[in-house]
Amino acid sequence: MLTHREGIQIVQLKGGVSHSQSNTYAYEVVELFSKAFNTIGQYLPLPLMFDSVQTKELVESDRHIKRILELGRQANIAVFTVGTVKDDALLFRLGYIDERDKKTLKENAVGDICSRFFNAKGQLCNKELDNRTIGITLESLKNKEKRLLVAGNQRKVPAIKAALTGHFANILITDQYTAQALIK
Repeated sequence: MLTHREGIQIVQLKGGVSHSQSNTYAYEVVELFSKAFNTIGQYLPLPLMFDSVQTKELVESDRHIKRILELGRQANIAVFTVGTVKDDALLFRLGYIDERDKKTLKENAVGDICSRFFNAKGQLCNKELDNRTIGITLESLKNKEKRLLVAGNQRKVPAIKAALTGHFANILITDQYTAQALIK
């Protein structure tokens, strides 16, 4: 059990509201961390991606949203996972990405962090999608003192490896089988 600490804030780093039947569990994750640290979470009650850059920029200009995004940028610790670009990937099931972009991502990307897709070298893959995505950027993520990647499973090995190659994470929490696959 954690003892009470002053000044801790838990901030959602990306949108997570979905119009599909798939749950992103974004609210639940922030809520559980907030309870663990005896604080109130700062939620980003938005979809993870917008249809246009103009809509995203308009939403980001709201002072309340701007404050939460700035808290996320200022945070010294980030805890996140990686997604895949497999057919059943959560981001594909959420309905934000059309078939043309899915095809391009499957050909070029190995995974995503905070809904931002990257290739095997840890480089951003789709600038157009990235510009419509709300939340922390991969470059901002790299500026965090502690960047904890929590991920496991053979399916995620390419994405985990690329996240480490791209220096998005400086701490990896995984299982022994995934660790062995990464070492090979």
